[in-house]
Amino acid sequence: MTQQYSAPPGPEWLQQGLARRRFLQWTLAASAVMAGVAAGGFFWLRRSPLDQRRIPDWAGELSAREFLLFDRCRRVLLPTEGRDLPDTETVPVVANVQRTLSLLAPAPRQQLSQGLGLFDNAAVFRHGRRFVDLDDETARDYFDRWGRGLVLQRTLATVIKQLVYSAYWRDERTWPALEFDGPVSDRWGLAYLGNAPMPEEQGNVQTGVPE
Repeated sequence: MTQQYSAPPGPEWLQQGLARRRFLQWTLAASAVMAGVAAGGFFWLRRSPLDQRRIPDWAGELSAREFLLFDRCRRVLLPTEGRDLPDTETVPVVANVQRTLSLLAPAPRQQLSQGLGLFDNAAVFRHGRRFVDLDDETARDYFDRWGRGLVLQRTLATVIKQLVYSAYWRDERTWPALEFDGPVSDRWGLAYLGNAPMPEEQGNVQTGVPE
């Protein structure tokens, strides 16, 4: 049976991060701005050909657009082609993300849902299409710019990347390529003490797999 990395008890890192950055207030404010612009004639751009795609039955705890977003992010952030790594379908990245999000309390879960919608739709104003419709290079540049943007943008980019990266690398099938034999915290029974602050990103966005 495939072992997975033992994540902290509940997504405390995510819930605390959202609260610490006053995520709800910023998301609502940004969403209001987007709604105002949409009312001026841009709303039609938010449609995507992918909206017609059938969502898997197992993804019932994600909205259709959340599923499409994380499915696109796994391809953009975890380019495994040509590397000695399992692909992001063999490792159920989106299903693992869904499992993490299911542990969130209702309020931060709703806040995050609004933020994910903002991240996806904000690409319309620069690229004329949603994030899920961008090519890989443009999508990585989008992550890079958000990682150097306003606090709301940096928060969203960081949260999405943490969700996607942890959903992949927690699976033991990804470890042999790194010569990693599992977290010492599990073997030694060390208590989880939280996450260190994320460093500021410089230059192009880094993907979640080694070169």
